[in-house]
Amino acid sequence: MQRISDKKRIYIILIIASVILYFFEYSMISESTELTKFHELQLLLIYGIVQGVSIKKFGMFNIFSLILVGFFIFAVGGILHFVLSGDNIQELEGVGYGNFYFTNVQIQRSLLIYSLFIALAFFSYNIFHKDEYSFVGYLSKTQKDYVCFKIGKYLMWIFLFVEIYKGYLFFSSFSIDRVLIYLYGNVENPVPTWVRFLATFFEMGYAFVLCSKPTKNEFKNYSALYFVVLIPEILVGNRGMLGGFILFYLWYYARFYNPKPIRMKTAAILGVVMLFVFQLMQFYRDGLDIRNTSFSMTTFLKGQAISFYILPLYIQNIGSIQYYNYPFVLYNVIGGFSGYTGQSIEVLQHNCGVGHQLMYTINPDYYLAGASFGSNSIVELYDLGILGVIIGALFFPIMISFLERQFVKRRFALFMSYFLLTNFILSARSSYFPSFYAIVKYYIFYIFILLLYNLVNGKAKTSNAGR
Repeated sequence: MQRISDKKRIYIILIIASVILYFFEYSMISESTELTKFHELQLLLIYGIVQGVSIKKFGMFNIFSLILVGFFIFAVGGILHFVLSGDNIQELEGVGYGNFYFTNVQIQRSLLIYSLFIALAFFSYNIFHKDEYSFVGYLSKTQKDYVCFKIGKYLMWIFLFVEIYKGYLFFSSFSIDRVLIYLYGNVENPVPTWVRFLATFFEMGYAFVLCSKPTKNEFKNYSALYFVVLIPEILVGNRGMLGGFILFYLWYYARFYNPKPIRMKTAAILGVVMLFVFQLMQFYRDGLDIRNTSFSMTTFLKGQAISFYILPLYIQNIGSIQYYNYPFVLYNVIGGFSGYTGQSIEVLQHNCGVGHQLMYTINPDYYLAGASFGSNSIVELYDLGILGVIIGALFFPIMISFLERQFVKRRFALFMSYFLLTNFILSARSSYFPSFYAIVKYYIFYIFILLLYNLVNGKAKTSNAGR
């Protein structure tokens, strides 16, 4: 039996201590405004320490470090605004679905759950992250696959015009009515089904390029091509798509070409620029006049905090949810196989997603019109109680550590890297698990295209040999 190292023993002790501290602080929760401020500061302090140590120990572009960046942008960063401005964190106004007010108890519970999750996930990652499985040791075994690169290149160029046409439809509809396209994207989607289907081949082409482990210049060029055609869809208001792509690009570049692609100072500047661009996108999406609107980074972060507020919204409405078929955390595991899509009563009766169920509970008309809050991994876990949060926080780094090894050992895992990493990086505003249904579809497509290529290539060789 393998002996537990002293460092791991320390992290195990810290995990136990964190859980004990959680229950102690939970027992002290009250309607005190000062206590709410304490929990705000505690969450920011825990996040700051965890992120700082993670960058120093694992690297700026380590997966866990990037996931923490996602948590800051879409959840924790909003808390910074309330600490600095003195605004009331209990009020959520102007989100399009109505104005909401939360009690201090609901906010304190939410802040405490976030603090516990981040702390436990960090301690668990220190236990399960293994240096001997670092990317450096496997780079020589992950050399360029010319077949995958050729397939990816052909798919991207052949279906480029479809992706451009899809972007045109997005952009033209978006320019007509930005807010409605954003709010009712599922119903008012301006892109026909056949266009979205064919555009999938372009996206799969990029996945093939990634799994081929292209040269540095090839990676830059095809990533630029992929990004450019995404711009119209990003302008609809999908800031998560922009943030996810940028963070994924930095991860891939750091892991396969240069462990330190940019300095810390440059990364900080890039982060500020990215937030600035995000706020411009928000102004444009909401139809605001930029000339008459002031810029504030903390105010922008507050705008992103809607993902944080999904937890207090859930706590506030937990007893009012009508359609509850299975735990929320299983939505991405089994939901895709149900065959029910869109937003309707029938979908609610068969699927169980956080964003769908909460939006219908709070505003049925908005939900049936196509609006949704989106998901939140911590809410999905808390749906199982605090034990679900504890187990989920400890298991989360196990999934990450597993993927870190698979990305350099399995070609298909690298094929899935963009899909999987963006899901985890954006977990503060998405589901805990990636979509199992999507993974199955990706795998079938991956195998089918490779078999088709080998079949065609084999026939071509046979035909040439017979001449």
